[in-house]
Amino acid sequence: MKHNKSILKKTTVVDFKQDAAFFVDRGMRCLNRYDYDKALRSFRRAVEMEPSNAECHCHLASALAETGQFEASNEVLYEVIEKWDPSMTEVYFYMANNYANLEDYHMAEEMAVRYLQEDSTGPYREDAEELLDYIYFELDMPPRHFLPSEKEDVYSKHERARRSLEEGRFLEALDTLKEIVEADPDFLPAWNNLSLAYYYAGEFQKAMETIEQTLDKEEGNLHALCNLAVLLSHHNQTVELLSLIDMLKKVVPFHPENTYKLATTMGVLGQHDEAYFHYRRMLRNGRPHEACTYHYAAISAYLSGKKDQALRWWQKAKQLDPEAGIADQYIQMVKNEQEGETIKPIPYQYNTTQRDVSWEKASFTGVEDFKTDPMIRASLLWALQHGRDEVKFAVLQTLSLIGDDEAETAVRQFYYTTDNQQLQKLALLALADMGADMPEGTPDGSNGSPTTEDQKNSIEEGISRYLLSQGKQKAGEWCLDVWSKHHEYAQSQVQVRKEVAWVAALEYVYGTVTNEKQSQALLAQKYGISAATLAKCVKVLSTLDFK
Repeated sequence: MKHNKSILKKTTVVDFKQDAAFFVDRGMRCLNRYDYDKALRSFRRAVEMEPSNAECHCHLASALAETGQFEASNEVLYEVIEKWDPSMTEVYFYMANNYANLEDYHMAEEMAVRYLQEDSTGPYREDAEELLDYIYFELDMPPRHFLPSEKEDVYSKHERARRSLEEGRFLEALDTLKEIVEADPDFLPAWNNLSLAYYYAGEFQKAMETIEQTLDKEEGNLHALCNLAVLLSHHNQTVELLSLIDMLKKVVPFHPENTYKLATTMGVLGQHDEAYFHYRRMLRNGRPHEACTYHYAAISAYLSGKKDQALRWWQKAKQLDPEAGIADQYIQMVKNEQEGETIKPIPYQYNTTQRDVSWEKASFTGVEDFKTDPMIRASLLWALQHGRDEVKFAVLQTLSLIGDDEAETAVRQFYYTTDNQQLQKLALLALADMGADMPEGTPDGSNGSPTTEDQKNSIEEGISRYLLSQGKQKAGEWCLDVWSKHHEYAQSQVQVRKEVAWVAALEYVYGTVTNEKQSQALLAQKYGISAATLAKCVKVLSTLDFK
């Protein structure tokens, strides 16, 4: 009998619950024991189990920062604030610390100030103020004064503008950056990015004027001097360029951000030995770097005759970004050269060696890459400003195929600025192909603006197309009901060129209301509109009462 009781006791099963909280707790204990590998595994497991739990993501970001992976940590934190919990204001403080550790003090300042704006009485207020004191000491600049969050949006706007530049939405970046320098004329990072935006948009005279204004504010601003050197090179102003290059060769920046800027500029200007010198300094500091940085450094090494070092850096880039396949092609290129093959010039770009980026073939090869490739975007805008008439014709065709807000804005501006009637007609055809409104004063634009009822029907058709026909019945019905009640109010607050932007905004707000929130960036991509346009529509809809 006793034997049987013993068996029963042994076979009793105790429920051992392994939920997200369990893995977070285990991760914290591993962190306290400095067992970082197990801590990261635990926090990643918690995120897998509860992907919408912002706290789990923050624990993962914290562990990544503990292991020196500051850029990876910030990627997680950006996702928290954009996708999972925008109210989690402490995320800005965490990002400020990460940027400070990366010695990107301008971004660290932006995030620290943003935190204080969003939560002036938050638990990290004193820490954020101390961090700002340290940042201003490192930047050798006096403390900046900022307005309360309800009156100030300079820092978030600047980050949005930077992303627009990186993604090739140069006209969108221009609008945002012009707003920033008007609101805060002493904010030099915005001036530098404004000159770049003008440059990429093909407006070289305005880019030069902006650089001159920046240097008037700070004579030795390295970013402005580097931008000036690129513009002088573009305009073949050799005497001025050589003098500036001689001056830049004497500069040895302390901060990694300035070192990276100078290294890249020297490489673009063909000063590969100097580029190699600065890349090597930067990579020797032991801090983590992205694959593209090792790639650019490898190009500088290769073009300055240090091919063994180039191979080592390309191997490092491959290790960091194996799926891209970019480093593999350059490693193979070096092997092909050793076998006698002639190698073409290598630009400082992070793409494959055989990639054909000619926008003139867009209509034949598809345009998905053209929507996201900043270099092609820049070449399109430049050609529309400065190309021959037959080139402008091809550009208008390509922009009509791309068909997003940025393309529409470029075509519309071209229509108003060109004095060539034939090209004006082609611009109108491109706008028509995009489904855009015709400019005022044209046969289809002056008196043909859609009525309120037409707009209502158009948006209802969009809801049906993008939601109901895709099996999203509840979302579609909710959006139809909201739009039926509120469309007149919404459109009186914000006018948008693409009515589908309202459909995207409705889907976003529906996701927020039902706790099925989606990223604004993904929705903007889905509907072929800019993130800025979507944000404007969302802001209007968010003021409504959906109860």
